[in-house]
Amino acid sequence: MSALFEQFVLESRELLEAAGAALLRLERDPTDKAAVNDLFRALHTLKGATALFDMAPFTRMVHAGEDALMAVRDGRAAMTGDLADRLLELLDTGAAWVDGLELSQSLPDDADTRARALEAGLRAALGGPSETMDGGAPAGFAWVDDLPEADRAKAAGRTVTAIAYDPAEDCFFAGDDPLDLCRRIPDLLLLRIEPAGAWPPLSDFDPYRCGLRFRALSGAPKDELTRLFRGVPDQVALATVAIPALVAGTASRATPASLASATPGANLGAANLATANLATAMLREQARILGLPGSDEETAARRAAVLRAARNILAAEGRGAEAAALERVAEEPSEDPVRALIRCLESLADGPAAVTPASPAVPASPARRALRVDAERMDRLMALVAELVVAKGSLPYLAREAQEGRSADALAQGIKEAHGRIDSIVGDLQDAVLRLRLLPLSRVFDPLPRLVRDTARRLGKPVELHLSGGETEADKDILDILGEPLLHLVRNALDHGVETPERRRAAGKPEVAALRVQAFQDSGGVVVEVSDDGAGIDAAAVRRKAVSQGALTAEQAAALTEAEALRLIFLPGLSTSDGVSDLSGRGVGMDAVRGAVERAGGRVEVASTPGVGTRFRLVLPLTMMVTRLVTVETAGALYGFPVTLVTGMRRVPQAAIRRMKHAESVVVQDAVVPLLRLRRLLNLPEDERKRGGEAVLLVDLGGQPVALVVDAFRERAEVVLKPMTGLLARLRGYAGTAVLGDGRLLLALNLRELL
Repeated sequence: MSALFEQFVLESRELLEAAGAALLRLERDPTDKAAVNDLFRALHTLKGATALFDMAPFTRMVHAGEDALMAVRDGRAAMTGDLADRLLELLDTGAAWVDGLELSQSLPDDADTRARALEAGLRAALGGPSETMDGGAPAGFAWVDDLPEADRAKAAGRTVTAIAYDPAEDCFFAGDDPLDLCRRIPDLLLLRIEPAGAWPPLSDFDPYRCGLRFRALSGAPKDELTRLFRGVPDQVALATVAIPALVAGTASRATPASLASATPGANLGAANLATANLATAMLREQARILGLPGSDEETAARRAAVLRAARNILAAEGRGAEAAALERVAEEPSEDPVRALIRCLESLADGPAAVTPASPAVPASPARRALRVDAERMDRLMALVAELVVAKGSLPYLAREAQEGRSADALAQGIKEAHGRIDSIVGDLQDAVLRLRLLPLSRVFDPLPRLVRDTARRLGKPVELHLSGGETEADKDILDILGEPLLHLVRNALDHGVETPERRRAAGKPEVAALRVQAFQDSGGVVVEVSDDGAGIDAAAVRRKAVSQGALTAEQAAALTEAEALRLIFLPGLSTSDGVSDLSGRGVGMDAVRGAVERAGGRVEVASTPGVGTRFRLVLPLTMMVTRLVTVETAGALYGFPVTLVTGMRRVPQAAIRRMKHAESVVVQDAVVPLLRLRRLLNLPEDERKRGGEAVLLVDLGGQPVALVVDAFRERAEVVLKPMTGLLARLRGYAGTAVLGDGRLLLALNLRELL
């Protein structure tokens, strides 16, 4: 990729982001001429950039948006919700194309068709005629005309509804199940599942991203299908098409070869080749895993897991007969059953799934990560480096003085002075490097207005979003972690917290709900608050739900305070929603929020008043490069816990420890707190020494206080954690390692995983 093209990709993203922000401003206030000008300027600049690189479909699409804006600016059209939807769809398509350009330096194959469809949609939104393509199918549905005869025969002579469903890549995180949605299509005549693009290399494959698109024909009316896909209106297109009747005898004269080429998946070209290669690689990997050394127990467990994976791969490939053969090999007695199964897997990998490519596919290079830095911060960094070079120059002088026999006192004084200067410069240098990575939280706030706008429209709830503190800075890694929890909280507030306009009027509230997201720095960390003036959380309902799901007994639930009951919403699988929607209801969102924040060394707080509203508070460290830990000693080794989780340290007399069967507890501030011993959690030998009391570390695990017995307390430390690698990465109870100044190794613990 040339430097000029890299600059184009970077600037295109910025222009699309600026256009999106201006469009949302314009929709809120159609009289905002500054927003019209900003939007027009961004699109005009983007059009010129795409024309420079001869991207005709991209240029055509942006030009259509520019024409629509000219109509709005000249007063020939009004900024309606439908027009805003079309323009936002245009910007989303442009962003997806830019991402693809960064990887492959080319537009998708259907770019021209997509551009024409968007152009027709904009024309329709402005009140003009909607064009269709030259063929019989509407714009964007040329694939209907390209269907093989064997597929067209299923709907021949009928007027049907064509469905083009392109799920968002992150649809799984929104609770969507595209395949289940397609299975529920009434009067389904045809369903084709295709890769949305070329499959990435196996090493870059992300199982949590949806890489498929769905094309279907249904005999149901368009209105009925619109209701079915109402949760994903931005990802589906519907059109009524007439399938002409086949010439008599055409279908019956189809040869086996033509039928094979007409089957879905047999005519997918390079995309199907990538799918076949992926299945082959997965089967070979299962054979390799099965051949790994291990005990008999490990081999048996590995064999069962490999069989499950191989069955799923073959089922997905439609190779049921070969799956049956695999079962026979697995069940037949043999001198070396593992070796026999490995040979079977290798032969399956060489079977129908293995397709010899005409030319090797070029793996897509990973997306480049760009970080813009202020020139002033770079200048400060260079100045500190210059100071460090000068300070380093004193060390050879001291070494020469030592060789010449200078007095020990004078030499020690010189070393202390040099150490002081270098230590001060290194501290400033560390601060300057950390500040290079600091970015404003507006980076994660910017997508929220669009999210609130689209979600509120879908739910029929007028909501006004108030953002503040976007200039607050935090480490880039913190921003990467904060994005997903913030989206979960905002979606939950819109779906669960904010009431419908009718309920708000009945409660005497303004019809337009208020959703506030604010950020600020506090005590060396970053605090982000998400609050709404909705219905609040019913603690009694949360208790009942937890009891019904078996998370607590009725007695335990009744003993909880209101604050403790509210924290039950963070339990995995717990949701007070009666139904499951594409936004919430599965009980995974709040658990994901807590998990992400705690992995970053932060915590989540929640407060709610029924009928008044709810507030979530995310407390995160300023940076993850340097982690502040409370260190303790146990069994001669040093362990660390994040400072944000530690609430206190104290000496507890043995008489104050209560024992009931195998459980221990201690009273802290008039509350009974479970007592755990770090030696037992880590399977270390018990301390046989007799003590009058125990060193107890008090920690807060998501609102649940825990007392932890350690051998001794040590100092607080600021360390650079290195994550576990290789086989050690599977040890989820350890957050990483660090080397202290005296050379000792410190293990940072993830207490929640240990418990």
